[in-house]
Amino acid sequence: MGRKWGGTNYCGKYAGTVAGSMNMMGNLAGFVAPSVGGIILKSTGGDWNMFLYSMVGMYVLGIFCWPFIDPVTPIDQD
Repeated sequence: MGRKWGGTNYCGKYAGTVAGSMNMMGNLAGFVAPSVGGIILKSTGGDWNMFLYSMVGMYVLGIFCWPFIDPVTPIDQD
């Protein structure tokens, strides 16, 4: 967890905003995932493979987004 919060050092006066946004997205995913998982399981007749493939797809999407995160350049240029 320290690696996640370490990126807020580059945010300057926006560290609280960035930290709040990270928490909000994590909590939103935790809220939405069970509902979406239930919908996927119901629509596929209880096929857990499709549910797990959708989770893998989200992780792969995250992998492709990761190279575009620049932890060196500060958000606050002042």
